[in-house]
Amino acid sequence: MGYLTIWKYKVNPEKKTKFEKLYGSEGAWVKLFQKFPDYIKTEVHQDIDNPEHYITLDYWKSREAYYKFKETTKQEFFEIDRHGEELTIEEKHIGEFSTFP
Repeated sequence: MGYLTIWKYKVNPEKKTKFEKLYGSEGAWVKLFQKFPDYIKTEVHQDIDNPEHYITLDYWKSREAYYKFKETTKQEFFEIDRHGEELTIEEKHIGEFSTFP
């Protein structure tokens, strides 16, 4: 069983390109996640009817692995998160989920 954490964002329309770059597959978040062997992947999805709304899905091998990552990267995590806050109007953690094979 794996682990998934989901976030929802309302992005400043003028900063959508920067948001997509930061959170996308070549962005700072994924590059930081990839330093950890228990990271699986990240998906970013844009709402069809509300193009300023996005969700991110971060997949890890376990919840423990994700929390270990957060604990060992506090400074880098904070810096990237702060940059992301400059691009968004609203951010909400949807929840944490178990994934099934």
